[in-house]
Amino acid sequence: MSDNTKVQTVKPAGEVVEKPFLRVVFQSGFPKQVGINGCRVEDVISLAMERIERYQDGPLACQENEEALAGLRAAHEALLARVRRREEQGVLNTMGQHVVIRTEDRIDDFSATGS
Repeated sequence: MSDNTKVQTVKPAGEVVEKPFLRVVFQSGFPKQVGINGCRVEDVISLAMERIERYQDGPLACQENEEALAGLRAAHEALLARVRRREEQGVLNTMGQHVVIRTEDRIDDFSATGS
């Protein structure tokens, strides 16, 4: 974090992150245990996507905005996939790690030589 970043946790609020001209309250604790007290990273990404989409609907539309949107969409989808995997593996809303399933682990006839 840069020198201009302040982080604090205030109960029952979530973790507050402040920078010049920016204040975000992130969820602290599991919602089922402490309730919703902040946002998720996915929410921040969604907000950024909404803002850039508004640019794209006006005179600021450009290829770079489209590229930024593609990257944000990919990040958002990756985080949603993580939630789905954690849910499938029974570790959602726990501190337990989920198992990463490699593509080659799903294919019975996989070999290191490709034959």
